[in-house]
Amino acid sequence: MRANDVILHSKIAIKKAIVSKIFFLFLAALFLTCCKDPITELKENIFSAQDNALAENEYNSTIEALTDWAANTKFYKKGEKILPPSVIVTFIDSTFLDMDAIEGTLDFGKRGRHKPYGLLCKDGKYRAGKIHFRLNKPVEFPGAVFQLSCDKIDSFYSGSGDAMNFITGNFTVENNNGMSLIVKADQITLTDAAGLTIFWNCNRSIQLIKDAGKGIWGDVYSMEGSASGVNRNGEKFEVTIEKPLVKKMETGCSKTFIKGLLTIKNETSDKTITLNYDPHDNEACDLIAEADINGKKTIFKLE
Repeated sequence: MRANDVILHSKIAIKKAIVSKIFFLFLAALFLTCCKDPITELKENIFSAQDNALAENEYNSTIEALTDWAANTKFYKKGEKILPPSVIVTFIDSTFLDMDAIEGTLDFGKRGRHKPYGLLCKDGKYRAGKIHFRLNKPVEFPGAVFQLSCDKIDSFYSGSGDAMNFITGNFTVENNNGMSLIVKADQITLTDAAGLTIFWNCNRSIQLIKDAGKGIWGDVYSMEGSASGVNRNGEKFEVTIEKPLVKKMETGCSKTFIKGLLTIKNETSDKTITLNYDPHDNEACDLIAEADINGKKTIFKLE
């Protein structure tokens, strides 16, 4: 083969290699472009679902425990209570007889330095720090308003004992008509064990399905209404309960709902995520929920 032919074949081979490489890079870029947005979108929506579930869980367990205490302590006696007797109660006003509300503070003690952190309660939650309360009349009376608040200085924590959530904000429970409760959260701030912060608000109603007597322990109830928040990435979201959320206040069940369906929509997305608290359709106390966005389903564990 002549020298000119060798040079020509070499140039052709180099051109083919370059074209092949460009084509490969084009395909790779196209593949990444096609995959990037759905994956990001799914993660953002899943974060909103997970963060809402965490805030919702901690909010509900707090009002359950404190309302149970209010219905039992000082007013009634009942066999099982969510809060242990070691919780320190300090009253500013301890009687309704003066036609004024009772007020005070519940102190769960310090978080501690070793696991499990906090004080173990009957519902399986560990709690630490303080909560302030104000109740204008016994909680079972129509018109009763039970107000709870915790500021940053109160160092209120709630969680599994291993992973604790730092919570501040205002909680309100209203006995609307003796048959149902209205529960509200006003700018609840929750910082989880990883340091991620969530903001959450809600306006919901509670209906009793099974009444086990004074207090909440042993009851079964359903919840409806709406909520809103800001997830760990600063993304705003809106929440609507599509099918009532059902909770059993029993050992092994009280940490989260056994069934119910809600939808979550991020402010900057046109996609809606559906969160199913009973993906296996068995009403099991398994702490499992399923998030579904555009047919992409993710099952995750609740704490």
